[in-house]
Amino acid sequence: MSGTRIGLLLAVGMGLLAAPVAAQPSAVDRTRLDALIAQIEKAEPEADQAAYRALADETLAEARRLYPAGHPEVAAREIYVALSLASSGEMDPALAIVDRVLPKLEEQVGYRQAWRNALGARAYILNFKADHAAALAINERLVADYAADPQSPKFDHAVILSNLAASYLEHGRLDDALDRNAQAIEMGLAIDPVPPAVAVWSANRIVYLYTSGRTEEAIETAQGSLARVGGALGADHPMMANLYANLGAIFYRLNRPNDAMPMIRRAFELTEQATGGPNQNSAAMRVQYAQAMTRAGQYEGAIAFLDAATPIIDAQLGAESDRALAARDTRLVALLGAGRGAEAEVLARDLLAIRDARLPEGHRDRANARDNLAKAALANGDWAAAEQAAAQSVALRETRMPPSHPDLLLARALLLRAQDRGDSRPAAELVAAARGLFAALTLNANLARGSAQAERQRPAYGWLAEIFARRGAAEEAFETQQWAARTGLDDTLAMAESERAAATDSDLGTKVAERRQLLAARQGLEARIDANLARPDPAFDLAAVTAELDANRQAIAALDAALAPAERARLVFTPSTLSDLTTAASAADEAALVITDLGGPWLVTVASGGRTKQYLLAADAPVNALVGRLRAAIDDGAIDRFDRRTAADLYTLLVPAETAAILRPARRLSVVANGTLGALPFGLLVPDVRRDDYLIDRVAIRRLVRAPRPGDMAMGKGAVSRALVGLGGVEGGKVGALMAMRSVGTARAIDALPALPGAERELAALAAAIGADGSQLLIGADATEGRLRATPIPSGAVLAFATHGLLSGELDGLDEPALLLTPADGDDGLLKPSEIGALDLPAGLVILSACNSAGGADADRPQLSGLAQGFFLAGAERVMASHWPVRDDIARRLSVGTVKGLGRGDDPAAALRSAILSVRRGTDGEAKADHPALWAPFELFSR
Repeated sequence: MSGTRIGLLLAVGMGLLAAPVAAQPSAVDRTRLDALIAQIEKAEPEADQAAYRALADETLAEARRLYPAGHPEVAAREIYVALSLASSGEMDPALAIVDRVLPKLEEQVGYRQAWRNALGARAYILNFKADHAAALAINERLVADYAADPQSPKFDHAVILSNLAASYLEHGRLDDALDRNAQAIEMGLAIDPVPPAVAVWSANRIVYLYTSGRTEEAIETAQGSLARVGGALGADHPMMANLYANLGAIFYRLNRPNDAMPMIRRAFELTEQATGGPNQNSAAMRVQYAQAMTRAGQYEGAIAFLDAATPIIDAQLGAESDRALAARDTRLVALLGAGRGAEAEVLARDLLAIRDARLPEGHRDRANARDNLAKAALANGDWAAAEQAAAQSVALRETRMPPSHPDLLLARALLLRAQDRGDSRPAAELVAAARGLFAALTLNANLARGSAQAERQRPAYGWLAEIFARRGAAEEAFETQQWAARTGLDDTLAMAESERAAATDSDLGTKVAERRQLLAARQGLEARIDANLARPDPAFDLAAVTAELDANRQAIAALDAALAPAERARLVFTPSTLSDLTTAASAADEAALVITDLGGPWLVTVASGGRTKQYLLAADAPVNALVGRLRAAIDDGAIDRFDRRTAADLYTLLVPAETAAILRPARRLSVVANGTLGALPFGLLVPDVRRDDYLIDRVAIRRLVRAPRPGDMAMGKGAVSRALVGLGGVEGGKVGALMAMRSVGTARAIDALPALPGAERELAALAAAIGADGSQLLIGADATEGRLRATPIPSGAVLAFATHGLLSGELDGLDEPALLLTPADGDDGLLKPSEIGALDLPAGLVILSACNSAGGADADRPQLSGLAQGFFLAGAERVMASHWPVRDDIARRLSVGTVKGLGRGDDPAAALRSAILSVRRGTDGEAKADHPALWAPFELFSR
């Protein structure tokens, strides 16, 4: 989304405490001056710039009233004025003040701390002005000065360590940055009371990890910091907003808006609670919240939210301030999503005129405004206007960005889309240009998977896939389709695999560490370009930075070229080819269906029996509406109703007659589907409304996380062994009492969970089906996180959980889905994906006999959501999980029936299908349960 970026809040604290004052003549009454100093030391320059400047001026005036010109006390108070100028972006006047007062303070007895503060301010300003080498030298000098003085204030020492960390990051020295940042955090946590700046430093750490591509580590660090720093400062401390906002920003950038929203909401609520109402900082967070709503498809809700929030922003900052314009950019995107294209185009033209009038040449928002106009014109079918605006955007960016910059590549993809829709360029030229763009985009993405850059350019894949499909370039359309479907989860899995391999292979570990350092250096170079786009400097040497980026890219390419094929596969994503797909589904009874949301239209690629077919579903095809109607019919709890007509309409839309003919001989179907289709089990679709059957009656179905390659279609691949580890029988009442220490609300919520009387029975039945000698059951008080960690999971074993699945946000402070276990030995009993992923669980099949274990975590990761994600990270081969709340007895029958099928030699997907049919027909010795709400929620997910 151009023009409305979420910013990770990389705050750099200055830590300006009152300097020790030299002995003064007794006639000087410092009472008022000391009171002003105490007041300004508690203030934050960024929180209220006008108030801080007024206080700085008042403090300096009082110092000048008491002391003669040139006195070090006056110089020390001038630093406050410099800070107020720097906080409002007036860096040159701020630097002039600092350079004037530094000589007056350096040799003054009793003013050593004031000198350090002035020097720290100089480093801060130089960093902002992109003179990172000089800033680094200052910060290293200051750290050495503090270390040599055991009497120096610990807080100030911690602040300068944090600033040095920021300087190291600018120079690509990630490990040094993380080391100094950790020192600052630990030093701050050891101070009594703990200074609020620790929350900012912890928020910085999240940024360091995320921007270096270590996304999962950034998320885990954020979640750990919320607990640790929140415990020290208090969960409601306003500075905790930095942590919540940064975690929310990462979730947003990973295209997980439903995870992002509660984090961002918490951030602006804490900020407004502290300030008594919305201010400029909370206003930015409110815009971010609306952006997340828009990304989640809540377009009308986002518009309503902005209608309430934008007047507050206008009143405090002005209707043409950056944040007010960002709010209107967000509204524009929401209008497009809501189908209100005419309103969007009018707004886009207004915003473009404002930005052209107020922004300097080279500012990124001038190009962003043209991107938004092009998108609005495309939505209205005005191809000529769209092409004109997109071409202007490309032209503006070409003068300010290197050719590989993701924003420039994205703008070029948008221009190609306009040219394609308007037929203004020959088809052969379009396809050739699209091929070149695709190569550049994938090169960027493979340099740093999971990075902010990879996410920024993601929409381009959908646009290119649409162009390739419309122009008959089926091979390129299929490869681009796979890139369009990739999510943060795919990058997480890949990065986790490479990190695991590096941990056990020292040679690979060395290469991975070297590659990480090169990527960190690259991030520093890209940050310099982005800073210049936000504040264009005529003296900025783009050619020099581009040359450094090219050299960096060549160094990474050389390192990658030296990797063995297996090592390279862990670091670079290579999509399947159409030939791969055709070969994988060459048998007449095998079929593969790849359906991808391209950001409006859908692309379908199908293969079976050596035949392939590819087609586009138009942007107005009612895929999302039909899925919504089916889910609503399930979710409303009306067990006596099921909308077979809608299920048939959706199937016919996705699988028209010619495709249905290709699929008809198949008995095994592998599905790769994203978007809203990721949250719907395909087994409940109705191939023919005239017949009383479902798709599950015709084929065994499994979900794949990527398009298959030859050999992948063997559903028995990675056989399940005759071993079982089962956990369950957790008693909600007892757990609730143990959870009281977490929060009263959590204790009550868990105590109110319905009993699962069949859980222990289910595990016993699973053990009987597996064979008693191969089973280990952890029931009730033994079903703990510690026991799971301590229990070896045999390779290929069945790992079963018969307990409650809890949704993100269902309990106080629960920002991930979780399986409920028994709290013990410091563990809280909430087994979350971030914890699961750190375990070694090489199970052949994980059975999550719990509610909402696949689809309930959130809509951001529907194809392999929440808890299932954690088990794949831990090494599991397959996961059987549910898309919605499942009845206790049905869960038992399906899980036991699946295991019995495995015992008969069925592959896991066929075993689950057999269990479903037995439950529907009542052939398992119990009552028939033929409603899809009962039998359909479980699906088999496979790597």
